[in-house]
Amino acid sequence: MSPIIQKIADDLYAARQNLTPIDHIRHQLPGGDLAAAYAISEINTQRRVQEQKLRRVGRKVGLTNPMVQKKAGVDQPDYGIILEDMVFPGGVVRPRSAFIKPKIEAELAFVLKEDLLSSDLAAVEAAIDYVVPAIELVDCRYHNYGMSILDTVADNAACEGVVTGAVRKPYGEIDLNEVEMILYRGDEEVTRGIGRNVLAGPVNAIQWLAETSLRINKPLRAGEILLSGSIGMIVDWETDVPYTAVYSHGFGSVSATLDSKDLHHA
Repeated sequence: MSPIIQKIADDLYAARQNLTPIDHIRHQLPGGDLAAAYAISEINTQRRVQEQKLRRVGRKVGLTNPMVQKKAGVDQPDYGIILEDMVFPGGVVRPRSAFIKPKIEAELAFVLKEDLLSSDLAAVEAAIDYVVPAIELVDCRYHNYGMSILDTVADNAACEGVVTGAVRKPYGEIDLNEVEMILYRGDEEVTRGIGRNVLAGPVNAIQWLAETSLRINKPLRAGEILLSGSIGMIVDWETDVPYTAVYSHGFGSVSATLDSKDLHHA
C-alpha cells in the first residue's frame, strides 16, 4: 500500500470522525489515478466495518444525471458503499451536528434478489427484486463541493446515508424512465426530474455498477440496496424543515428532516 494512499485515507477518516473538513486530495494523486481513489475509499470502509462492527448493505451510484455531472465538473459516474448504520426509514430526523456540508437528493433505489455475476442487461434485470423511492443524504469531507472525480471517489462518493420510502414496486411493473419526482422543502418545490435523467434510464446505472463491481472483483450481492442516482438536482439540506420527495406511478413519497437542535446523537 502506497504511503500517500494511506495518508489520504487517514486524513479523510479523521475529517469524517471529527467533522473537520480538509483540502481536496486530487493534487496528491497525480495522473488522475482513479484506482487509487477507490482504494482510499475501500480502506476507510474496511476500517468502519472492523472498528464499528458494521455490515455492508448496499452501494450508491452517483453523478449519473448529466445536469449533476455538469455542475460537479465531471464526465462519468462514481460509486460508494452503504453500511448498515447509513440506512434510515422515511420521516427520519437527523442531527445537523452529524454533517459537515449536508445536501440531499431524490432517486430510485433497487434491491437485488440474487447475486449479480454478469453485467449483461438481461441478467441485471432478472436479479432485481423491487424498486423503492429514496433520498440520499450527502456530505462532503472537504471545504467545498468543488470536487474532481478523484476527490468524490476517495470520499465514498459523498454518501452519508439513504432514506427509503415504504412503497416497494416489483421490478418491471412500471416504466421507471417515466417516473416523475418533485422534491419539496416544506411546501416549496426545490427541484424536479424524470427517471430517464439517470443515464437515460435508472436501470442503466445499476448495469454500470454491476460491470464496475465485477471489474474490481466485488460483485453485487443478493439483498443489497443500490441507489441509482439523482433524478433532479442535488440541493442544500437546510435545517428544521422537512424535505419531501413526491413520486408519480404510485411510488408515494419519502421525507427527511435535519434538526439544528442537537438533541440527537450522530
